[in-house]
Amino acid sequence: MLTWIIYVMFVSLLLGIAALAAERRAHLRRKSSRWYWMFAIIASLLIPTVIASVSIQIPAIFSQQISQDMVALKEVTSRHLSPLSWISPHTAHQNKYRGFDPFIKQIWWGLSTILLCGLVASGGYLLWRKRQWKKTSLLETPVLVSDDIGPAVVGLINPQIVIPTWVMESPLPQQRAVIAHEQSHLDAGDPLLLTLALSLLVFMPWNLPLWWQLRRLRFAIEVDCDARVLRQGQSITNYGETLIAVGQRQSGYVGSVAGMSESKSSLEKRIKIMVTKPAKWWRLSAIFFGIMSLGFVAIAAQVSPPNASESLTVTAKEITLPVNVLEKYTGFYNFMEFAVMTVTRDENRLFSQLTGQQAIEIFPESTTEFFPKVVKAQITFAIDEQGNSTALTLNQNGTTITAPRITKSEAEKIIKTISTKIENQTPSPGSEAALRGLIAGLISGNPDYTTMSAELAQATKEQFTQLHAGAKSLGEIKSIQFRGVGSQGWDVYTVFHERGSSEWRIQLSESGVIMGAFVHAAP
Repeated sequence: MLTWIIYVMFVSLLLGIAALAAERRAHLRRKSSRWYWMFAIIASLLIPTVIASVSIQIPAIFSQQISQDMVALKEVTSRHLSPLSWISPHTAHQNKYRGFDPFIKQIWWGLSTILLCGLVASGGYLLWRKRQWKKTSLLETPVLVSDDIGPAVVGLINPQIVIPTWVMESPLPQQRAVIAHEQSHLDAGDPLLLTLALSLLVFMPWNLPLWWQLRRLRFAIEVDCDARVLRQGQSITNYGETLIAVGQRQSGYVGSVAGMSESKSSLEKRIKIMVTKPAKWWRLSAIFFGIMSLGFVAIAAQVSPPNASESLTVTAKEITLPVNVLEKYTGFYNFMEFAVMTVTRDENRLFSQLTGQQAIEIFPESTTEFFPKVVKAQITFAIDEQGNSTALTLNQNGTTITAPRITKSEAEKIIKTISTKIENQTPSPGSEAALRGLIAGLISGNPDYTTMSAELAQATKEQFTQLHAGAKSLGEIKSIQFRGVGSQGWDVYTVFHERGSSEWRIQLSESGVIMGAFVHAAP
């Protein structure tokens, strides 16, 4: 979670820089710039979420999951830009950071709740203040008059112009400039745009670059409004003097609204943008900033999320083996008692297929070691004195599984057993009780490793910090619901906890030992 937050903020910063370059290009071309910042805000929320979670269809590879034919978009990003590599490349350190996940989630929810309540309270306070303002008209335009609020546009459903008392006593040219500015905000729908952007921050209130983008959006809204007012025929001298007059009388606070009142530094920048004329090489500069903006967007889309490294493809060097050597590896291998790894040959190509999955090609990197090109894994064949294969060992995601070679009749028997179980959709006897015990051990921090296979026990020990933190954050088990049997014969359960739910796959041996178990999805 910590590395994911860093990843999101880094992507948001890159998108903010892209929007800054695009804004500069828009100013050179005398075009609107607020939409670039709105794009940056929305993209800062969507790009990390889409890349980290959306998958596309491809042929399947080694996996114990029910859905075998998906590859995550995160796998096509650049792993060298992953924030996880900035913190530590070591699994032990990564697990240490993951131990803070429950605490970080609580802070996240707390900040989102506080911000949401603040927005609701701000809206309520605005409604209360509006009741105290006097309704009148200025230059045939309906306005609300307050003591110290404005000039601004307030309200979302029915936005209205609010002006302070001193505007009613100002010279007529200044009154026209104020009304033209606020009416331009209304016509462009700026109050709705600003409210929408502020509401989006509720989803990631900890994202500091997102707050900076919101600040830049508000400034861009004012700059665009200035440009529209000047195009309508307002005198730049009178309009600039009006902005200065407004800046000298800071408005009272009624929330994030669209209006003329800004800090002195912001007003100076707005006036400078209005009076600055395009330089001699402005077209060339516009092209440069446009390319720069697109470049930073591309970099942001290529930053790899922290969990992308979990399924990186293998980069081993492929060699060529004679057909007679490949033929000795073909056959059937007993994979965790209730699965079969079938190895076949098609001319000089070798394929492996695990029960319930599609066949994939494996490539030799030595006389006994092979690897697939679509996932990080390795298959090593054990051979006898005659060079015939006696077993294979699969190394994937830090787990090592050895599968002894079996006869065709033994393989058919196992496959038939799995097919029957899948057809009947009945759980293995004792699988629910075994799952309850496993989760209870993870919650308490004292798993019973004697109930697990050696491979599962080792994997649990290596991932204990993360598993314990995740199980504890969900709380004690309230109920368990059997969902069915997956394509590989694993029992699928939804577990309802005190604070959420999780989905589990579990497989037992005939003696009741847990051969495999993992969380497929957890909110």
